Amino acid sequence: MRNKLLPTLLAALLTQAAAAQTTLVPLDSLRARASHTLHAKRYAEAAALLQQQAAAEPSQSSKASVYYNLACARALAGQPAPALQALIQAQRLGFRNLALLRTDTDLASLRATSGYAQVLRRMTQADLRLTDPNQAELVTSDIPRFWHAYDLAAKDTARAEATYQREYFDKASVGLQDYFAARIYSAKLFVKNQRAKPAFYQAIRPNTLRIATMAPQIRAGFVKLKELYPAARFPNVYFVIGRWNSAGTISGSGLLVGADMLCRTPSVPLGELSLWERNGFKSLSDLPYLVAHEHIHYIQKPSNDRSLLKGSINEGMADFLAELTAGQQPNARLQPYGLGHEKEIWADFTKEMMGPNWNNWIANDDQETAAKPADLGYFVGYRICQSYYQEMTDKKQAVYDILNISDYPAFLAKSRYAEKLAAR
Repeated sequence: MRNKLLPTLLAALLTQAAAAQTTLVPLDSLRARASHTLHAKRYAEAAALLQQQAAAEPSQSSKASVYYNLACARALAGQPAPALQALIQAQRLGFRNLALLRTDTDLASLRATSGYAQVLRRMTQADLRLTDPNQAELVTSDIPRFWHAYDLAAKDTARAEATYQREYFDKASVGLQDYFAARIYSAKLFVKNQRAKPAFYQAIRPNTLRIATMAPQIRAGFVKLKELYPAARFPNVYFVIGRWNSAGTISGSGLLVGADMLCRTPSVPLGELSLWERNGFKSLSDLPYLVAHEHIHYIQKPSNDRSLLKGSINEGMADFLAELTAGQQPNARLQPYGLGHEKEIWADFTKEMMGPNWNNWIANDDQETAAKPADLGYFVGYRICQSYYQEMTDKKQAVYDILNISDYPAFLAKSRYAEKLAAR
């Protein structure tokens, strides 16, 4: 039995959280024991551990995934009725991997039951909703909730962590729950960032409260993507206040956007920000491009390839298709330097592109200088995808191919990027 402890992406996000968070060691241990027991095919024992884990998981989406695994363990242990109850609970909590539900052999004993058919029908209806770009919800409720907590924390700074936990995180949307697990990790780290940027956070309140005004532009990008790629799915978009380490990411719940990194105006002071933070701080008008970028990550074909080439193409395709659908890419700042040093960048990139080390190309904000920006892997991937698109006569087919790459070296070759660059 393969490990389905969480969908691949969410598992990776929670692994990051576990690495940074020391307060959840018992839960981490429980996760590991449940996974090990499941692999060992001790299904009744695994079911008992998974039931404990489901109760302990802090976010709704992680609970949903654990309940799904609990359904599988119980079904394999010869407990069809309890397995069905766990599957129903997973669906109620938002489990939406319809393809897995339809094909998972672990649930074979449930397929003839009326209860399974009902779960399948409800999930099919939910999946159908995702095909309509106008059905995606743009959820901003966490932003005013943050500012309420912010005001209370300012009155009692000694209890700031407890205040944010009670008034912001404990009342979080499912999107903020996932963002917390993936990027915030703890109230302590959250407050540390707040205290490092007091003037900044005092200034951005009115800008963050205007997020909802960008809905028409965001939806226009969705509609354009639907035209170019009819198979696209359109999940909810959650706008949250984070701790300045991620403007956007994704989870099983949808797209997660760090609003405090997308609210630049001339009145916001930048003195508390690092060079990379200042250079990457985007205005509200950039929000549709960032949402479009994260949306591409949500729908692009998953891959087990761990190479830098894969990582750069996946980031570059998100930028390129954001530009194609929303009108601009969120990392346009990389273009002037990239175009001015393209052959040099490519020569350096090729030395590392087949290996698993992304540290010099993606999320390398510590290498940002006044002369050279970080994250140039995005630029390389963008140029490869752009070249592939230009090579294709059928542009819809080009978009499909970009979103469904299975062989990254072959895609690079078909793009003729390296060949055309060498000929300049």
